[in-house]
Amino acid sequence: MPRLPAKQNWLQPSLLVGISLYLYIQLFSSRGVPFLSKGDQTFFWVYAQRILRGEWPYRDFFQFTPPGTDLFFATLFKLFGPHIWVMNFAVILLGVALSWLCFQLAKQLMDQRMAALTTLLFVVIVYSGRLDATHHWFSLFAVLLAVRTLMPERAAFRVTAAGALLGIGSFFTQTTGVAGVLAILASLAWERFSSQRPWRTIVQQQILLVFAFGLVWSALSAPFILTAGWKQFWYLQVTYPRRYVTYAHSFLFPGLAAPTSWHALPEFAQRLFIYVLLVAVCPVMLWYCWRKRSVLPNGMQLVLLSTTGLLLLFEIATRMNWNRVYAVATPAVILFFWLVDHMGKRRPYAITALLTILVCAAAVQTRSRQHRPLAITDLPAGRVALSLEELEEFSWLQQHTRPGDAFFQVSWLNIYPPLDLHSPVFVDGLWPSGITRPELVTLTIQQLEQTRLKYILWIPRFTMPSASDSPSQDYLGPFREYLQSHYTRVHVFSNQDEVWERR
Repeated sequence: MPRLPAKQNWLQPSLLVGISLYLYIQLFSSRGVPFLSKGDQTFFWVYAQRILRGEWPYRDFFQFTPPGTDLFFATLFKLFGPHIWVMNFAVILLGVALSWLCFQLAKQLMDQRMAALTTLLFVVIVYSGRLDATHHWFSLFAVLLAVRTLMPERAAFRVTAAGALLGIGSFFTQTTGVAGVLAILASLAWERFSSQRPWRTIVQQQILLVFAFGLVWSALSAPFILTAGWKQFWYLQVTYPRRYVTYAHSFLFPGLAAPTSWHALPEFAQRLFIYVLLVAVCPVMLWYCWRKRSVLPNGMQLVLLSTTGLLLLFEIATRMNWNRVYAVATPAVILFFWLVDHMGKRRPYAITALLTILVCAAAVQTRSRQHRPLAITDLPAGRVALSLEELEEFSWLQQHTRPGDAFFQVSWLNIYPPLDLHSPVFVDGLWPSGITRPELVTLTIQQLEQTRLKYILWIPRFTMPSASDSPSQDYLGPFREYLQSHYTRVHVFSNQDEVWERR
C-alpha cells in the first residue's frame, strides 16, 4: 500500500487536535473554568446520576428514550466524578469522534484537503451550532460508522458489523437505528439494479444485516426489559413517544422566525443553510446516481450516504425540531462538499466562499461565548462560569440545600447535577401539555407526600400553559392545587422561578 506524503499523514491528527482546541474554547472560559452547559443533555446527566444511585430506567425513573446515553454519562461520572468539567469534556469527546468519522466518510469521496474542509464546516456550523450531547448524536455516530464499514465492499463480515452497529444505534435512539437498517437495505437493493448482482446474494446480505441488528439490540436491551417488564418497556419506548411526544412543530419544517436584530442574523442564516442542505442534497444525489449508475466510479458509496441521509430525514419529518435537524444533517453536508468538489471552474470560488463563511462563523461563535458577562463560582459539582441570572438562583439554592438532598424541580433538570441534588419522584418533569399524562401527575403527588419534600422549584414559564398549548391537554391542575395547599412560596428569582417550601 503506497504511503501518503508526510503532510497528508499529519493532516488528520492535526485536524482533530485543532477541533479539540476549538471545542474547548466554546465550552471553557479563558481561565479554564467550564461554562454551565444547557440543553436537552441535562436530562441524560440526571438519568446517569440516578443510575449511579442504583435506580433503573423505566422501573425507577421515567424515560422514553433508550438508555445508551445514560450509560455513557454514568460511565464517565463513575470514572471521573459527576463534575461540570466532565460534562463539558463529554461534549468535546463526542465532537472529536464525530469529526473523525466525518473526515473518514468524506475521504472516501474526495481528497484529504477537501475532506478536512468538510469536517471543519461540520464542526463549526453543525455540531457547535448546538453543543448539546443528546442521544441523537450518539445514534448518528453508530449509523454513520455502519455506512463507513460498508463503503469499501459489502462482504458478509462487513454487513454483519454494520448490522451490529445499527443495533447499538437503536440503543441510543430507537428510531435512528431502524432508519439506518432501512437505508442500507434499500442501498443493497439498489446495488442489485446497478451492478446486476444476483438477488440471492443481496437477500442473504439483507437477512444478515437485520439478524445482526436484532441480536445486538436484544442483547443490550435485555437487562432493562427484564428489570422493568416487557409491557412497561414497550409502553415507554414505543407507545408513549408515538402517542404523546408531540410538540408545536410543523410537518417537515421546525419553524424559522425572522431575525429581529443583527445579532440573530448568523443563527438564522446557519439554520436556513442546514435545512436547505438537509431537504435538497440527498434527493438530488440519488437522482444523479441513478442517471449515472453505469459510469459513476464511487456510485455505491454515494448511494449509501444519500439513502442514509434521506431515511434520517424521514425519521424526523413528522416531529422536527432544530436539535434533530442538526443531528441528521451530516450526510447532506458531506454530499454537498462532494458537489462543490465537482463544480469544475467554479470550484475555487465556491471553496473561497465557504472558507470565508467558516472563518466568520467560528469568530462569531467564539466571541459570543467568550465575551459575555459571566460569574465564576464554586458549586458541589465543581467550579463553573455561569450567567448572573443563574448565579442568583444557584447561590440561593446552594445556601438552602446540601449535596445529596432530595429536591424536586417541576420542569427542566438543570438544577440537579451542579448542586448534586436528586429527585425522589418517578417523572423527570411535569409539563402543561399532553406529554405529561394524568396518571404521572397523580403518582408525583403521592411520592411527594411519602417523602414530605422540603423544597420544590416551580418554573411558571414551563409549567403554565402557553397560547400554543391546548387547555384540554393540561393535566397539571391537581398538582397546582397540591402545591398551593401543602407548600408556601418563599422566594422568587429575577427570572421568575419560584421556590416553594413545605408548610
